[in-house]
Amino acid sequence: MDNSIILVSCAVLVWTTAAQDLLHRKIPNYIVMAGAVVGFLLQGWAAGAGGVLAAIYGLVAGLAILLPGYLMGFTGAGDAKLMAAIGTFLGPVGVLQAALISIFVGGVIALGFASSALINRQSISPWERYSIMMRTLVATGRPLYIPPVEGEVMGKKFPFAVSIALGTTAWVVWQWPLV
Repeated sequence: MDNSIILVSCAVLVWTTAAQDLLHRKIPNYIVMAGAVVGFLLQGWAAGAGGVLAAIYGLVAGLAILLPGYLMGFTGAGDAKLMAAIGTFLGPVGVLQAALISIFVGGVIALGFASSALINRQSISPWERYSIMMRTLVATGRPLYIPPVEGEVMGKKFPFAVSIALGTTAWVVWQWPLV
């Protein structure tokens, strides 16, 4: 079987969830679960038992990558489950690469959000809060987290599934090897 069916199916999953996250700020479980099932089926069809094993490893790796972010409150549970579902399509190495690109893309988008406070004077800027956290780290050697105040641009929910869709699509297009 041609890998393009697997990659196109993965792209459909990530862009469907990105649209849901953008519109509703929620990733429905039924979409993620259906995606994971399709990933398992396609991997099994393409490579037999080895494909199913790669899908299992990919699911575990995808979940493990974003689970710490979820536990610390940086991402939502839907984002972690989405990355696990992506792992069923891409396998453990592919999901690691796609996740790294997605995290980078998310960081660039977050910088855009933070910078928008410099342009839009209606929103509360996060830069003073960031400055205090950085000075505390430099002076004491220990990190300090100050949560955003109400109305601050960085306190708004961020649809991370869009970053995941962009990062996964970039991986699908380029498919660069780490080893």
